[in-house]
Amino acid sequence: MPRIGCLWVRGLELAALLRVDPELRGRPVAVSMASTSRSLVRTVSPEAEALGVCPGMTVAQARLVSDDLRVRPFHAGAFEAAVGALGDVARTVSARVEPAADGAVLFDCAGSGVLCASEPELATVLGGRAERQGLPAWIGIADSKQAARIAAREGGGVGIFLPGQTRARLAPLPLALLDPEAAQAATLASWGVRTIGDVAALPAGALAHRLGPAGARLVRAAHGEDDAPLVGQPVPETFVEAIRLDYGIERLEPLVFVLRRLIDCLAGRLALHGLACAAVELRLELEGGDGYLRRLPLAAPTVESRTMLTVVRAHLEHAPPPAPVEGVALAATAARVRSVQLDFFRPNGPPPMALAATIARLAALCGADRVGAPHDAASHRPDVVALAPFTADHGDVSARAAAGLCRERAAPSAAGVTAIVAPVALRAFRPPARLEVFRNAGRLDYVRGPGFGGRVVHLAGPWRLSGEWWTADPFAREYYDVELSDGGVYRIYHDVRCGRWLADGVYD
Repeated sequence: MPRIGCLWVRGLELAALLRVDPELRGRPVAVSMASTSRSLVRTVSPEAEALGVCPGMTVAQARLVSDDLRVRPFHAGAFEAAVGALGDVARTVSARVEPAADGAVLFDCAGSGVLCASEPELATVLGGRAERQGLPAWIGIADSKQAARIAAREGGGVGIFLPGQTRARLAPLPLALLDPEAAQAATLASWGVRTIGDVAALPAGALAHRLGPAGARLVRAAHGEDDAPLVGQPVPETFVEAIRLDYGIERLEPLVFVLRRLIDCLAGRLALHGLACAAVELRLELEGGDGYLRRLPLAAPTVESRTMLTVVRAHLEHAPPPAPVEGVALAATAARVRSVQLDFFRPNGPPPMALAATIARLAALCGADRVGAPHDAASHRPDVVALAPFTADHGDVSARAAAGLCRERAAPSAAGVTAIVAPVALRAFRPPARLEVFRNAGRLDYVRGPGFGGRVVHLAGPWRLSGEWWTADPFAREYYDVELSDGGVYRIYHDVRCGRWLADGVYD
């Protein structure tokens, strides 16, 4: 017999708001349909309910009850993010998870015995994980989706219907737990039907004849039967958190304070799946209805919220929004963190997550396009530099390449005796340094550059190099190796196309 679980949050609209704005906890808060004074109140906090505010009031009526009442309009983005967080919690124990339209999350309990010894223990674990996501969820477990929803709502925390006892447990419960339509509830009340057991005792055909297809569905729900099987949804590739602000934010520090809350929520949801963030998409709602959209890739996947916040803050400092911000949404693109195989003959490197966080911080400081591993570019130009995303393999290749360059090579001498030739390294100037070159009788005589200069003592060259004539930016150069009177040996070249002299580097 299948076992279905349900995660349900009482007043999910309010819980979604408190999750991203914890400063409202413990205060009288009401969630309205819209931001106008005539809109209706949907949900209220226990503190507001104690003051006399109740759902169904208009915002104007609720404000008259208490001056301390905080009214916030319903925000679909925050609500969907809360439902997504509930789904993430359920996916930690089940591969089949189905979010419902009202915000409840249903999941298959089959196989959960491998993780938890009993269903009460499973419910306790899920409740704790949901609480850490800022959502006080009630958990129900039963033989069907409908029964699991009712078990969660009437249990007050944890409700478990044992296998085969669903109908008996449902019978004494009030009819309102089936969520009948108002007209149906009034008709059933006029017949004296008060409990789910009373509905289950009615003939299904006769009730369908009087109430239509909705009546037949009501009888099946009273029996604990589902109209459709559980349909699981895959793990999302993008995790989104959003919040609507009470007023426009113009300064960076208050905006970063809001962003920190959303990023912490994103990091917590990614950690539930063992995933990391590969890129952050920043969406801002600006005053006047304009939008601000930026995609900020990370140099390496990370789950460190501080690193993600550093990337977003660095971008906002460089390109601030042109108007006050009234709404914020962050979308994190998920990526799996690759494990690194250890080596018997080399010391262990930094942990992959720590390395990824360091690379991401460097990208935030220097720019994502300036951090990576060098690789061969598809160009004949000698000073072209190309970067690829950094991985542990690049570090291994770089280490092997450095070992090969630093290894002394043997060369036979004229006497037949093998001589040890030490490598000569060129310390490149990037960008190349501008030079002043003076000639004497057509020969290079004096070279002056930034921080160095002198007469030419020895000269070798030129070596001519040209290419990419088929592109819009061809090159033609004449390279020389020169020893100057200041004791340095330099590689310089003459750019034939523009007539400039440049220093390519100095020999160590």
